[in-house]
Amino acid sequence: MSDEEQVDSARDRVVVEPERLRSAIEDAARDHGWRAAADVFQRHWDLYATRVPRVMLEALKGLPGEVFVERPSMLIAADYLQQVASGQGAGRFHDGARDTYGGAREPRELLDSLIALTGRAAGARAEGGLDTARLRSAEARRTLERADESARGRAREALPHLMLQWGRCREAADADGAIVEYEQSHHLGTITGQTEVAGRAAASLAWLLAERGRLSDAREWLARARATGRVSPRHGAVLHLTDALIAADQLDDELAERALARIDDNGIGEYWAALLWVRAMIARGPIAPLMIRHDFVGETERRARKLYDEGANRRYLVRAADAIEREIEPCEPPIPAASPEAPSPTDIVRQASALCRSGSFAAARGLARTALAASPPVRDEAAAQLILAASEFALGGSDAARSAFCRAHALIAHEGLLRSYGTIGAADLRALAELSGLRIPALATVADAAEAARPGPAESANMAALTRRERELLVLIAEGRQFAQIAESLFISLNTVKTLTRSLYRKLGVHSRGEAAALARTL
Repeated sequence: MSDEEQVDSARDRVVVEPERLRSAIEDAARDHGWRAAADVFQRHWDLYATRVPRVMLEALKGLPGEVFVERPSMLIAADYLQQVASGQGAGRFHDGARDTYGGAREPRELLDSLIALTGRAAGARAEGGLDTARLRSAEARRTLERADESARGRAREALPHLMLQWGRCREAADADGAIVEYEQSHHLGTITGQTEVAGRAAASLAWLLAERGRLSDAREWLARARATGRVSPRHGAVLHLTDALIAADQLDDELAERALARIDDNGIGEYWAALLWVRAMIARGPIAPLMIRHDFVGETERRARKLYDEGANRRYLVRAADAIEREIEPCEPPIPAASPEAPSPTDIVRQASALCRSGSFAAARGLARTALAASPPVRDEAAAQLILAASEFALGGSDAARSAFCRAHALIAHEGLLRSYGTIGAADLRALAELSGLRIPALATVADAAEAARPGPAESANMAALTRRERELLVLIAEGRQFAQIAESLFISLNTVKTLTRSLYRKLGVHSRGEAAALARTL
């Protein structure tokens, strides 16, 4: 059957309203047998599993017993629905029974094998076991490719959901193949009429491309995600996050803020570290970066270290830390140390950037070359070329500086990564633009943004007088925390909070919490 015929067939399928789903399944079982009943249930999974899981649990009761005998995956589906319905979240799901008992029973159909492997992969990913998640998703892909056409056909309705999970496992683990899995999930979801999963795959792919610096491709997938017409809170959050990243890259911080404001806190899920990074990108002034740092520490403290010790989350936190460090260098947030055996290109670029800012140009040049030799994503490549150009220029290598800067400019101009110019100082940027004879559209904007973020003389004097603990106190006051909450957050006594507060008020020239909070929001 051609793709066009499959689309027509998908349109001809009847979609049952939630309140009639169980009776429709029972009718299908009575008139056409257990396979037809299972098909009705499976066909509505995309529409209702995450939105109204209790409806799907009720519908599950209408399936004949043969379904659970012939398709053990339905038991896994029941466990999944129970977890989602109880509020634990889809990300926590995995095939616990098979993991616990070692898979003593072989699944009878391809679909059962794929769901069992995918459940293990998703569960491992949610718990920080990225290697296991990657291996299980790869095993599921190989199992599908070895299957015959008949078995693939019977599993076709579930494949978009499974491929989406395989892509997410590969993305989280920084493994190859995530783009292909998302593309195939979107394609199969579209031709089988499963618009929600198609939209989620497109949204995830848009984010993945944007964070790598491929903004032009990301925009295309954003358009495809929105073209599905069905936006759930989960893939809606990723859409808004991608919008915010693209706007931040193009120095439109106001647009980025609006996109971030549309994110449902309950929908951000596993992209929590990515959200911190985008927020850190646009945080300016003495207070906003401190607030991001406060959230950074809070988010990492309430999660197991293995959930951000490697993979994509680690990369996002490294980038967030770099952005914060540029604004408040003494208050760098803690992140796991890079692996000495195999530091990522993002780690190397961050180290090179810090060395360049401190004047260690020879060391920065060496690290920038190391990062470029690793064939990094476009975003890291552009940053490494800028650091290389600035370092070469400082060391007197004008020709090498010009060559590196021209390569960086070509990458940035092609994708619109204008904020990447901020990897080096405004003075270096101007000098390199003049040396290369290139016109940098963002040059004035970058310089103006830096100037606008710089506090005025009175504000600067006030902030300079504050101790680090007083700055942290000001952030918490601006968030509306009560003294008891502040004491708990800072691990100090209530009396110490009051003493710090009096000192803070005196240095800022204010007389109340409200005045201090109002002043903090202007800094």
